[in-house]
Amino acid sequence: MNIPEIKSYEEQAIDTLVSVINQAREKLGERQTLRQLAESRNLLSGRPKVVLTSLHSPLAITCEDLIKDTIEKKWKLTSTLKYVLWYKGSSKDECSQYYYFEAVFSQPTVSYPIPQATVSVFFRVEDKHLEPLELKGVPSLTFRIEGHKSDHDVRFVKLTADWILGVIMMKIKLFKRIESIRLF
Repeated sequence: MNIPEIKSYEEQAIDTLVSVINQAREKLGERQTLRQLAESRNLLSGRPKVVLTSLHSPLAITCEDLIKDTIEKKWKLTSTLKYVLWYKGSSKDECSQYYYFEAVFSQPTVSYPIPQATVSVFFRVEDKHLEPLELKGVPSLTFRIEGHKSDHDVRFVKLTADWILGVIMMKIKLFKRIESIRLF
């Protein structure tokens, strides 16, 4: 029985895009070697956005530092937004240890120094319990934006201010709609 390999949405999207590009090249009459096909995938997948090799024990502290560094220096979100990061605790199952963080983003302005709406971004660090330790590798770090369903791996997906501002705008529209109904 052949069980298909489980891939993330990002990996599936890259594979689909590479396939479409290579099929288009073939229809145009451009023949590619296997090496060229492999290199086309490497060009589109790119390097990791965030490198997780700096994570070590104690994970709760080093993860918090990595998340702050990522928000401020890699994603450069502090130029348009303010945030606060909270450690929310940890949990454990038979396979992994999980650490949870919440970053609450807001956009104070001169007219509204106390922001009307905030957006939470939830981070989860998974440290797998594998033996021997050489196979363990680095922990995985994913994030999810408030109101969204999918988790994103910080190594491959960059959180942008547009995502956060979009959620803030949706909340403000909801608040205006509630005010127009005059329920309160």
